[in-house]
Amino acid sequence: MSWTSIVNQSRVKDLLVASIKRKRLAHAYLFSGPAGSGKYATAIELAKVVNCEHSESETCGKCSDCSKFDSLQHPNVKLIFQLPVGKGEKAGEDPIAKLSDDEISIIREQINLKARNPYHPVSIPKANTIKVNSIREIRRESSLSAFGKGKKVFIIIDAETMNDESSNALLKTLEEPHEDTLLILTTSNPDALLPTLVSRCQHIRFDSLSDDIIIEALQERKGIPPAQAKTIARLVNGNYSRALQYMDASFHERQEYAVDFLRSMLFKSRRGLMSEIENIMSEYQKPDVRDMFRLMEQWLHDAMMLQQGIGSDPDSGDYESLKKFISVYPDWDYPSACESLERAVSLLDKNVYIPLIVLDLSARLKKHLGVSSPIRTGVK
Repeated sequence: MSWTSIVNQSRVKDLLVASIKRKRLAHAYLFSGPAGSGKYATAIELAKVVNCEHSESETCGKCSDCSKFDSLQHPNVKLIFQLPVGKGEKAGEDPIAKLSDDEISIIREQINLKARNPYHPVSIPKANTIKVNSIREIRRESSLSAFGKGKKVFIIIDAETMNDESSNALLKTLEEPHEDTLLILTTSNPDALLPTLVSRCQHIRFDSLSDDIIIEALQERKGIPPAQAKTIARLVNGNYSRALQYMDASFHERQEYAVDFLRSMLFKSRRGLMSEIENIMSEYQKPDVRDMFRLMEQWLHDAMMLQQGIGSDPDSGDYESLKKFISVYPDWDYPSACESLERAVSLLDKNVYIPLIVLDLSARLKKHLGVSSPIRTGVK
């Protein structure tokens, strides 16, 4: 890994490299920006740079320190993230001491995934906040000498999930920084942090990633075909972390399911549709439902483009399916259907009950198709 592994963010990288060369790194940083923009990847790379044996501003990738970072097992780096509360856990205890073996196994797995992919979002079941014991551990460990010539680096992932007790404990550490310690807070919601915390950090804002940047990164870094890269970019709204999750073989399966469900909303009975909705509620999380709506919208947009004779690619794997789709629905009001899907995403973001959203969407899509619907949803 090196600075080049971080997608875009040239301004941020140049700023950090200049600070390293001038030996003017702050003792604490706040990295804020949209989800999937590269905050965590940059934090890990900065930690690696300040601990590399042979380089000041760019990691060599060969020394023993760099090798330890490849698995995030370097003694000078510590990731702080949301953890479940252990059974009988008391104040001041090791934050993982009272966790079960299964929970500890999941934590290790998440760290391994983060080591292989710095854009991987850490996710631990039943973990909703950054515990005060995790923050107190920073204070204890920062008082110890760093390993070798580097710095001890503490990376707090999703810092906005600290509660008041955790935030106040961190504030004490920031007020008395150790010379060989570097703290990096990352967040997508800096307004949720205590102003006193923000004021004690050098705040670096990360830029949003455009669709074109996501497309280029997927093609050049991951070898994703242009058509698929374009579809993924439209789905993830600048979130490169989310884009990487679409690279597996199940992408086309998800796309096919979204189109099948679109057909279900058009022609299944209310009972049949409710059965499918129950399946979605049991197996899908809200982000998955949002992605399904986005896949439907992308499909209808591509169908509209093909119907108008523009933007079609005969070599695309979806070309024949799209061609058949528009032959079956030649008079559908595609623009209005896409607007209805945008509305469904908006309702989802407002936490409207998912079955109501789907029933409302079904009624609207039938209207655009010219099919009468007896469904009454109550969603306005």
